[in-house]
This record gives sequence, structure tokens and C-alpha cells, in this order.
Amino acid sequence: MFDINKKRLIKTFTDMTKISSPSWREEKMRDYIVGAVKKLGVRARSFPCGGSYNLLLTRPGDPKRKPVLFSAHMDTVTPCDNVKPVVTATKITSDGTTVLGSDDKAAIAMFIESLRYISETRMPHGTIEILISCAEEVGLRGMKGFDTSVLKSKQAFVFDSDGPIGTIVLQAPYHSTMTITVRGRAAHAGMEPEKGINAINVLADIITRLPSGRVDHETTVNVGTIAGGRATNIVAEKSECVLEARSLNPKKLKEQEAIIRTIAKEVTAEYGARCSISRTMEYSGFSIGPRDRIAVLAARAMERVGIRPQFEVSGGGSDTNILNRAGISAINLSAGMQKVHTTDEYIMIRDLVNGTKVVLSIVDMM
Repeated sequence: MFDINKKRLIKTFTDMTKISSPSWREEKMRDYIVGAVKKLGVRARSFPCGGSYNLLLTRPGDPKRKPVLFSAHMDTVTPCDNVKPVVTATKITSDGTTVLGSDDKAAIAMFIESLRYISETRMPHGTIEILISCAEEVGLRGMKGFDTSVLKSKQAFVFDSDGPIGTIVLQAPYHSTMTITVRGRAAHAGMEPEKGINAINVLADIITRLPSGRVDHETTVNVGTIAGGRATNIVAEKSECVLEARSLNPKKLKEQEAIIRTIAKEVTAEYGARCSISRTMEYSGFSIGPRDRIAVLAARAMERVGIRPQFEVSGGGSDTNILNRAGISAINLSAGMQKVHTTDEYIMIRDLVNGTKVVLSIVDMM
């Protein structure tokens, strides 16, 4: 079922990996995609977002069929300049000095090849929408900035999970960030340090008392950045850290935030310092049952092309979180990439092919 042009698919993917597209600087990648689909009966629209653009591709179809949305992101983590893809008989890697960019260019290659297949075979289909976001790797910023009211589809398949084709993510966490700012008292570090309150020391004590790492099977906390002080001869007057908390359970997320606030205030009081805490909700989580329609559709589409579906829970967020929050029933599927965000990243060629078959199987079922 679905005879995929493997050679062309590999070329599309490797051509894209050579295009540097760090977050907010995806213009060359966007131009490539638009050029690749311009003769396939596809309308391409760019939507401004920050200093970049989200891209929506639409191929009109049979109005009697339900429209369907596919989604991926066009930005990659660094280092992504001068990527040199290495193609073997079974897999594709970089040369080891950069990431490969299969997160998430593998998905885009699958989408483009699916559109080519549909155009060449005149395969019947409903309206197909493909939303390719910018700046996903820096906090889902592209999707957060996209007006989902322009979409016709009520069901979405986001290809942005790692592992072999067949993974279906049923749950992803709620995620917040918090900034703890400590204010102590400056003094000369050599002449009268006793008169100062070192904000760095206070913050260090706070951090050692905070929850850290995996709190339980649903919840994590991580301090990511620390800053403070002006010079070695000044008792530091100010310091701050930025941390994140994630949980599949929104109640547990709030509990961890409360614990963090309590510890920060108690410790600063012990030292006679002051602190302020700001909090940002980065995105809401989602939970899909294995018998929910979107999960059944994904599993059935895989089974039709000989792939065994595997349901999983993720500790990371994706554009899927934002789409679900917007009222679109969305699920995250594997795009085949492995060891992402490292210079050891790779994708098996069979997963590029199988992912394309899954896309076509979903279209065929709608």
C-alpha cells in the first residue's frame, strides 16, 4: 500500500538538512518548502510571528470528506550550520559536527512526499492542511503566535516525537517557568564583608533545598540558569535563577510551585534578604485516551500500512499542546528521529518511508 519514491524522499530530506534554520531564522527553509509544493495544487500562506513566519499549506479536496491537519516545525536546535548529511544503506546521520535536523525536517519531508504522491496518483482526499511552525525549539513560540481560527480542520496529527515510526503520545505535561530574584546588601568584600548580605549565597541555599530532577513519575523540577554579582570585591547585592516545573497532573504542578515559593521566602528571611518570584505558564498539558477518536485514527492508520502502534507518555511539550488548548483534537506521532538535539542524531531510512505511508494512510481514512 502506497509505493513511496524512496530516492526522491531521501533527497528532499537531505536537501533540507543542509539549510540552516535556527529558531527565528527559518526564512530559507520556508522558501524551500514553498518552492517544493508550488506545482502540487497547494496554496502556501505565511503568517508573521515575532521576527519570522509560520507557514500554512492547503490542498483543497472533496468537501464530503473531513479536512485534516498535519503539523511540524521548521526550526532546529544548534549547531545547525553547514550540516553535511551522511547517507548509508539504512540510515542518515550528520558528519558528527552538527545536529542532523531530522527534528523536525523528517516530518516536513514526509509531508512534501505525500503531497507529491497524491498529485501524481490523483489519490482521492479531503482538504489537507499542513501547518509548519517557526521557533518551536524556543518554547513553542511559533504555534503560540498562530491564529488557529484560520484552520478548517478539527483533528490534527503532529509529527514531532522521537523514536521509530509507530509511537503515539497520549499524554504530555503542563509546564511553567519561575524566576527567583534575591536581593541582599552590597558591601566591600575585603574591608567590611560583615555589613553585606551575599545574594549569591542566599540563592545557592535556596537551590540546594528545592525539589530537583524527577519528583515522581509525573513531575520534574529543574534549575536551568543562574546569574548574579558584579565584581569579586563586592558582596553580591542581587542574584537570580530561572527554573522550570513540569507535571502530567496540573494539581501536582501547582503543589511544586507552592513548595518553591515557600522555600525561597523562608530562606531569604533567614538571611535577612528579600526575594521576588515571577511565574509564567508555558503551556498546558494534554491527556488522550487510547480509545479516543484521534488515537484510534492514528493507530488504525499505522496498522493499515503494517506498523504496530505503541502508546507512550512524554515528558516534553510540543505544538500538540498548543493545538489541544485551542480546541483542536491533536495527537503527537513519531517522525522517526533518534538521539535528537545531539551531534549523534540520526534517522533510519525505513522510518522516513514508513512515516510517509502513515501520512497517506491518515489522508485516505478521512
